[in-house]
Amino acid sequence: MKKITHIFIAFMLLLSSQSCNDLLDQEPVTITHPNVFWVNQSNAEQALAGAYGLLKYAVTVQSNFMFWGEFTGMTFMNSRNWITNYIEGSGNYNLPYRGYSQSWKELYRAANWAVTIESYVEEMPDELFSSVEDKKRIIGEAAFIRALSYFYLTRVWGNVPIVTESVESSDQLVTEDGFIVEIPRSPEKDVLDHALLAVDKAIDNLEYSTPDDPRWAITANKASAEALKAHLTLWYASRDNNNQEMLNECIASATSVIDNGNVELIDYVAEGVEGFNKMCIGQSKTGLFEINWSSDMNESMRMRNADDAFTGLTLNYPIWKNRNTNKSPFIDPDFYGNQFMAQDEARENDVRKDLFFYDYSTPDEDFLMKYSHQSQDPDSEDQYSQFLESNILIFRLADVYLLRAEANAKLNNAAAAVADLNLIRSKAGVPAYTGGTDRASLLKALFDERAIELVGEGHSGFDRIRMDYYYEGVSWMNTNRIKKRGYFWPISPSIISNNPSIVQTEYWRGKI
Repeated sequence: MKKITHIFIAFMLLLSSQSCNDLLDQEPVTITHPNVFWVNQSNAEQALAGAYGLLKYAVTVQSNFMFWGEFTGMTFMNSRNWITNYIEGSGNYNLPYRGYSQSWKELYRAANWAVTIESYVEEMPDELFSSVEDKKRIIGEAAFIRALSYFYLTRVWGNVPIVTESVESSDQLVTEDGFIVEIPRSPEKDVLDHALLAVDKAIDNLEYSTPDDPRWAITANKASAEALKAHLTLWYASRDNNNQEMLNECIASATSVIDNGNVELIDYVAEGVEGFNKMCIGQSKTGLFEINWSSDMNESMRMRNADDAFTGLTLNYPIWKNRNTNKSPFIDPDFYGNQFMAQDEARENDVRKDLFFYDYSTPDEDFLMKYSHQSQDPDSEDQYSQFLESNILIFRLADVYLLRAEANAKLNNAAAAVADLNLIRSKAGVPAYTGGTDRASLLKALFDERAIELVGEGHSGFDRIRMDYYYEGVSWMNTNRIKKRGYFWPISPSIISNNPSIVQTEYWRGKI
């Protein structure tokens, strides 16, 4: 039922020999004869493709990115799915039949394979590559994957273990006395420091790209890494009393993307549906990093309306043959996003309401359109046999402008923050911001803008944590839960069983 991707083929070849890692409940890559494998650029490129495949799987399996970063935000989409309602109804992140949402092993797999690539490729002689630049690119892309994996890890679980060496054999996980090596959770800021070192390595080794490059946005370039650094430093600042050094680094990284990344904003007013479609199909002028789904590249899947697929959790009739009343979300007028859109007169002509949603004026029948792009399976006569053609947008330019605005707002640079905010609003036909310029007012305006601009892209839940915007529209979040770090996901009990040095997050103790 699925097209097998080139990345997945490379991924399976590379994972043909695996060993169990009780340390982190992962299955690290094992290469029996590394001196035979790491002998040319072609093999290194295949290894890199495998790392992207691992990251892609970690983010998309059972729609993880939607559960981690979208449904927890409760901004626009109210799910009809009974599993998602565990979150939306009571704030319970202990989801039945969604083991991947609680388990970090897939992200550790990606991070482990990335650091393996870094360590081996660095030792390979330059003459094995077509150019020194290609060698550096492979190292830089691997470092980017490692940094992004750890960024997801700390945003989802907070304090997590840091593994600094490549785990290639189960022998590395056993002490001389025969005991399992145990690594406890590291403080969140230490994890962020680790990710920042990796992203700086990526920036140092990568070059800027252009939209005419066939690898544009679906593999990392220098601007992708700088966008990730903008996210990392802003998150770090939020965890460290608005650390001014980190806020300034966020602004510097975001500005580098804006000035040098060869990216442009989508003008929704001028470009309309065509601009929206190009953005969602992917590799458009505004993309910085995306999870690729394209049948033209033999990297797609059959669209599914099951409740473990992000297509099934966002789309409805007429994409599907029949109306879906028990899985697909609808745009709930009582959710935070629709409330602020309705209360703000400036949003009356916000063109994103018509571009991003199927029928915004009819909330109970409305749904998100960002994952609706499709192509007919040429081997089937069934008109609903479609392949997905919508990329998952991880980083894009509008996000970076709003990150820079947030950092400036937290530094009390109100004029700079409003300028970036107004630029994003102008592209959607929304008049200039006229509200308060104090920090609290600006952060609310920026949270609102991110909520509509990035809806469905897996940011809203993380934005609430970073911007201290827990309460608005989320009835089950309270002071006690925040104090006990209940905005993070619980650690899977199987991980704690395998590694007793892992201690459950305080809020979730006794709840799973």
